[in-house]
Amino acid sequence: MASPISRSKVSIPHTERTANEPRDNAMLLERIEQVNDDIRLFRLVPADSEKGLMKFLAGQWLDVHVPTIPKAGGFTITSPPSLLGSQEPYIELAIQKSPSNPPAAWLWRPSESILGSELQVRVGGSFTWPPANFQAKGRKLKRAVFVAGGVGINPLMSMLSQLGVDREANDDFEVQFLYSTKDPGASNLSQILFLERLQQSFEALGDKSQLQLFLTQSKDKSIDGKSQVAGEKTPIQRRIQEDDVLRALGPVDERSDTVCYICGVPGMTDAFVDLVQKAEGVDERNVFCEKWW
Repeated sequence: MASPISRSKVSIPHTERTANEPRDNAMLLERIEQVNDDIRLFRLVPADSEKGLMKFLAGQWLDVHVPTIPKAGGFTITSPPSLLGSQEPYIELAIQKSPSNPPAAWLWRPSESILGSELQVRVGGSFTWPPANFQAKGRKLKRAVFVAGGVGINPLMSMLSQLGVDREANDDFEVQFLYSTKDPGASNLSQILFLERLQQSFEALGDKSQLQLFLTQSKDKSIDGKSQVAGEKTPIQRRIQEDDVLRALGPVDERSDTVCYICGVPGMTDAFVDLVQKAEGVDERNVFCEKWW
């Protein structure tokens, strides 16, 4: 599920499709927050406080076994690993309403009937931050580009949150974040998953970094609009286009020191991975992707 490309296998269960991915106990479902009609946030805490929270990397998922359901569901972690060292460590999941997915359907039961339940989990996944190619001594990262479609925001939110922590101890680099999601209407922007959290992150990152929000219509149409950087109120009312991604990559002579993370529906992900890998100056080993099915 990581770079360069993995093809969609809709008919294969999550545990089989990801059998070769790296993996890792018991967690308690402590809190449920309804973001909108389609998304819930779940906070999981260690069932054994002395044992503490399991280790994970930004971008990884959890195999989640819920009571009475034999097969696990795969749900991306949206919180950063930096919470491992906090006084009240927890893991956050953002789960889309999906009646045909038994584990997701169980987690969408009335909150009062499932809060406090014990869930068995395992960590998995190799679509992670920080990028391994820049861990070697002497490599300097100049730019990190993130492209998210819909709930493909989930692993990238974990990465961006961790990135903010990492930057305190590392040299400054530019961050470009392109996020496309369904338009909830001008009066309902608070229903956009992680929008407030994203804006706060980019206010902290400074003027060099940029968040662009793309709002699409629910009937697969788009409208021309003006761009938004963090802090402004006007989104781009259309889908992410190739030129948007190419601009985010920055000057050609700096692209060998740029990493790009892409996550969304398979068609979008395939198209943008292919575009970025073939873009002038890009090292294709620095292009990473994950698809949600």
